[in-house]
Formats: sequence, C-alpha cells, structure tokens
Amino acid sequence: MIPSIKAGTIAVATECAGEGKTTISIGELSTYDIPCATAPETTYNAIGLGSSRHNVKITVTASAGIHWGLSVGWRPGHERPS
Repeated sequence: MIPSIKAGTIAVATECAGEGKTTISIGELSTYDIPCATAPETTYNAIGLGSSRHNVKITVTASAGIHWGLSVGWRPGHERPS
C-alpha cells in the first residue's frame, strides 16, 4: 500500500517470465494484463495523476509458474517513461 502519491506521473515497470499472463492493479487508477513469454520481458506503463491520491493498493496476480518483478516510481509532471 502506498500511503500518499502527489499529482504527477506513476511509472510502473513489470518483468515476467513463463507461459501465461500477469495482471497488475494500481488501486482504482488502472488494471491491465501483461502477456508473459518463456524469456523474461519488461513492460513499462505510466499513469498521469492530476491530483493527489491516498492509500493506493498495488496487486499483482500471475498465472501458475510465472516469475515476476515490479518496480513503481513517481515524478512530477505528466511525462511518458523513457
């Protein structure tokens, strides 16, 4: 749970390996699926916030046998990840 996020951009990097999918849920802001393959692959997503949010819960659900990693960052403004 992230206690507080200021207005700006949340950057999410997800890596997964294995046959299936990983579902990422960033509170009520966004939920999306990432297809996973045998070789590890990284997917980048950005969520722009026009106002602060509080108590943002992050949930990862993966198919059986999937290995995954998640990194979440923040920066001011609304820029796409590079």
